Amino acid sequence: MMKLYTLDIACLERARRALARPGYRLGSARELLLSEADRLCRTPPESVVSKPTPAPGGDAHDYLSLAPDAWPTLRRTGGSGWQQRDGNLNPAAQRDDYDAARLARMTDRCLTLGAAWYFTGQRVYAQAAAEQIRCWFIDPETRMRPHLNYAHSVPGDLAGQGSGLYETASLWKVIDSLGLISTSGMMDAEDLAALRLWFGTFSDWMFNSPSGLEGYVWHDWRGTSHDAQRTLYRLFCGDSAGAANVIRHGLTLRLAAQFDREGRQAAALDSDRPFSASLRNLEAHLLLNRYAEQVDIDRWNRVCCGRRVRAGLEYLLPFMCEPDLWPWRDRVSDEQTRVQRVLLQALRGYVTSGAVLREALLGMPEEMQARREWLLWYPDEREN
Repeated sequence: MMKLYTLDIACLERARRALARPGYRLGSARELLLSEADRLCRTPPESVVSKPTPAPGGDAHDYLSLAPDAWPTLRRTGGSGWQQRDGNLNPAAQRDDYDAARLARMTDRCLTLGAAWYFTGQRVYAQAAAEQIRCWFIDPETRMRPHLNYAHSVPGDLAGQGSGLYETASLWKVIDSLGLISTSGMMDAEDLAALRLWFGTFSDWMFNSPSGLEGYVWHDWRGTSHDAQRTLYRLFCGDSAGAANVIRHGLTLRLAAQFDREGRQAAALDSDRPFSASLRNLEAHLLLNRYAEQVDIDRWNRVCCGRRVRAGLEYLLPFMCEPDLWPWRDRVSDEQTRVQRVLLQALRGYVTSGAVLREALLGMPEEMQARREWLLWYPDEREN
């Protein structure tokens, strides 16, 4: 039986029915999906052990990433050191000397291959997805250890920081790709048990280690992402009570504390990239809304101290439609993919706002409608 936690089988089934119609507009999205899946089948799986230099502990199985705002600097006394410069992103953090970009590619690879299997039934895609999952999480020679002790490191200064937990926010793609390929027979019970052990151990590390707890106490999108991840991992491990506890605690810690009554997010608007921070936090709240459905909590419409996730969406929506209206220093146009993903997920959860959200989606550049996201969160056809 297919089990999805972030995606919705109803959206996928609607997309599959739409694809059966000759000449339907989703065809271009399917073609691009399969083209990318074919390319991925020809490339080797990603592995955390592929970096040229291991983490400070000396083990290549330990995840290592560079703090995005860490830069090398010359010291007055001679020699070189590192310092963090708020708001100045170092492109070296995304190089393959570290694992951040590799992890992002891995999770995206799993979802693309899983979706390709779902929409075609061609086993080569499911097989490639299973190989990638085993490579990163299970195989002794290549697997990642379930912790982020060396994430967002600053050489010579900080071994790791809790803010690095945001880099694992995309692991939902791996968990849902397991659901997508579940009917292929490519993953057996032993594989699933190993994966639940990995995610259970990682979830415990998130709350019981110094770096993990540091990620939890952030009061902005990083803290909300921590909640979303831990909720998902508890659900995947069969701990519904633990997932519900994270969601209920977050109603005051995240929802009531982060939004004002008009939907503004003070911490995000005070950051170096206000729109990006606001949008990231909103996306994490939408994920929590989705996970709450699975423990019978209606978080979509929950009002806590007069604060609502929906108000946060309504505050950002005019700027999504008219990017030039955004009064702060960063650019809305830099977040088009995330905007589309947020709008599609919001359209699923806020049905009464369907007309406004659909208009915003259709107002985006036409090429955005050929992206994979349209297949994954395809809207209700009765509203098209």
